[in-house]
Amino acid sequence: MRLAQDTDILQYEVVIVGAGIVGLSCALALAKCGFSIAIIEANQPVTSAPSQAVPFDNKVVAITRASEYFFDYLGVWSTIKSSRLAPYQHMKVWDSVMDGVIAFSAVDYLEDNLGYIIEQQVIISALWQALQKWQIKVLAGRRVEKNHYEAQLNTLILSDETIIQTPLVIAADGANSSIRQQRGIPSTGWEYHQSALVATVQGTKSHDFTAYQRFAPDGPLALLPLASLFQSSIVWTTSLDNANKLSTIDPTEFAQILTRESDAVMGEMTLVGQRFLFPLKTHHAKQYVLCGCVLVGDAAHTIHPLAGLGVNLGLLDAASLIEIIQEHKHRLGDLALLKRYERQRKMYNQMMIWAMELFKQGFGAKSPTMQRIRNIGLNWVNKNQSFKHFFVKMALGTMGPIPYLARKNKERMHHEKDTAIR
Repeated sequence: MRLAQDTDILQYEVVIVGAGIVGLSCALALAKCGFSIAIIEANQPVTSAPSQAVPFDNKVVAITRASEYFFDYLGVWSTIKSSRLAPYQHMKVWDSVMDGVIAFSAVDYLEDNLGYIIEQQVIISALWQALQKWQIKVLAGRRVEKNHYEAQLNTLILSDETIIQTPLVIAADGANSSIRQQRGIPSTGWEYHQSALVATVQGTKSHDFTAYQRFAPDGPLALLPLASLFQSSIVWTTSLDNANKLSTIDPTEFAQILTRESDAVMGEMTLVGQRFLFPLKTHHAKQYVLCGCVLVGDAAHTIHPLAGLGVNLGLLDAASLIEIIQEHKHRLGDLALLKRYERQRKMYNQMMIWAMELFKQGFGAKSPTMQRIRNIGLNWVNKNQSFKHFFVKMALGTMGPIPYLARKNKERMHHEKDTAIR
């Protein structure tokens, strides 16, 4: 693919729009493949890691084993692991209405842990640090105002009138993706009429590296362990009215309600820092690809946060896309090639969206009959090791078709050897 020779036009083999975890992961993987890369980010990115002395950031993510393996492939996992994170070794899920409960422990499945709770900024900082080794153009504080595709080239006009041409645009610019809208890709979805309240809290009891989740008719309450033994990050999904109330009441009253609603699993709770609200909705793009354009992460799909799958699905998108591009480096932007990525990821993501919706509807049911059925089901699964193993695999992110770049190093190396032979 030849790019235009006009010296007033910036030219790159791949342009990534969005500098979140998924976008930066794509950039680093493609830079390792030798492509010329540009990153366009509407905001000025924060590239430094959080100091050990500052309070925990409210924006945390649950990282699965598959995402861990992908970060290892990218060469950033050791940096991430050396910062503050919490490997959770236990999970407890219970029903607030009856006595249904499921409990998991990593040791029962010969695992060191079931995943990690990590501040987003820790991951983003590690990715930026790794990107410093590569010649990547970063255009921060700028937006893509126009996006035109013709003769196998995208022409992007930015908010500062910079013009860029590239055979492939990767849209990693979030749920309200401007690239998706500019290219006219439709998306379907719905609002949950709920908000997620996130905050950092401290208990009088240690979390013991346990991820807790209590299900109630108005939504789940998750307590995710942080690196400090007595602090957790909460994600409290509830109705819009209740969320607004919880976000504005006196911190002492909030802590008392939280202690009660969490069944005091961490003892008496105290609020640490601010509370933030995020309205919840889901969407799924009708297609992930067009000629010269591909959607990844939240630009392609969003999901209810009850299982913490969001960023992990986006990282699997990235791993799948990079794997395909690696094997066909000279076909950037080729629609038939990009369709392979769509086939690999779209149905899997749709299944996860449906599964989370099923969980939400089941645990949100207010019918006494449904509540009894749910309670019996929880206790039955807790006693059935085969079904528990299924849910553990879901938590680890190792269920379903996993790209080789998100597998153990041994499996990945074997695949790379086979690919090289072919």
